[in-house]
Amino acid sequence: MTSRERVGKSLRHERPDRVAIHESFWEATTNAWRQQGLSADKSPDDYFGTEIRTIGVDNSFGYPWQEVERTEEWVVARDSWGVLTRNWLDHRSTPELLDFAIKSKADWDREKARLAPDPARVDWESVRREHAALREQGKFVCLSAIPGYEATWRKIGPEALLMAIAEDPEWVCEMYEYDAEMVIGLAKLYVEQGLEFDGAWLWDDLAYKNGPLFSPKAYREQLLPSHKRMNDYFHSQGWPVILHSCGNITSLVPSMIEASFDCLQALEVKAGVDLGGLVRDYGRELCFMGGVDVRGLFAEEEGEMEREVRAKLAIGMASPGGYVFHSDHSIPPQVSFERYAKVIELVRRVGVYE
Repeated sequence: MTSRERVGKSLRHERPDRVAIHESFWEATTNAWRQQGLSADKSPDDYFGTEIRTIGVDNSFGYPWQEVERTEEWVVARDSWGVLTRNWLDHRSTPELLDFAIKSKADWDREKARLAPDPARVDWESVRREHAALREQGKFVCLSAIPGYEATWRKIGPEALLMAIAEDPEWVCEMYEYDAEMVIGLAKLYVEQGLEFDGAWLWDDLAYKNGPLFSPKAYREQLLPSHKRMNDYFHSQGWPVILHSCGNITSLVPSMIEASFDCLQALEVKAGVDLGGLVRDYGRELCFMGGVDVRGLFAEEEGEMEREVRAKLAIGMASPGGYVFHSDHSIPPQVSFERYAKVIELVRRVGVYE
């Protein structure tokens, strides 16, 4: 099977020839691996043959990127959303948030006109070239976006958004709906240009270590309708939809099913997400991607790595809804190039369906 076929079967709750493999890598990991044997002309994705690729849409305010300050270790910059951040030069972790574009409803009323699906936002030549190369490689190609809660805190800041969720839900719903309209409009532009996709991937961090950032009730009443609206459009194109969220999303899963997501990723063990429990409770309705404790991958004892990988493969492969191998977030530089090569060799050897 090609990656496109293998991942497609997994997301549609069918059995492929073997477990599909995908992964996310910190930039600091790639830099470290260059010193450990990874050649300069290959990315980790290309070297290890990960099977999903994404082509993103820009549903931000569209501000020009602006560097404000740079040192030998970090850079302060304002991005297309208007977020001012301080970040390590090698992007070894999440950035520090310093400032946001929207500080009042008046700011929102003024700036929301920028949220229009304008073809001029897209570098069509580059997108077509990238799309054609991924199709030629047989990858499973997703249209991706940062929507919903994630997109909205980037506009007004996470603290302001959490307060608004409690005190001004009507405004929150308006911002979520503007975002859904923007994502759908941009997706339609890509389709109208003749670009074919195999799925959609939405990046919307909704939880932290101890649970959701807001109540399941707030999700159902405020965010679920816009998630469902986007998913309905994607499904009308025949695209299964992957949702990425960090943190412990367990209590939100029933509502995510109602929102029509097909696959949940990354299933953070470090935050208390239990892959076995998810498979038991929701394995007939969802494909799962991830749930492999990355701490086991860089454990000093190699046997601990093998036990973690084998255990999660056994759980995932038994799920009727399908499973895609992935860490429980992304691969940090503590995992050596040699160790990760052994991880992938083990997955390819053990993760074969009979």
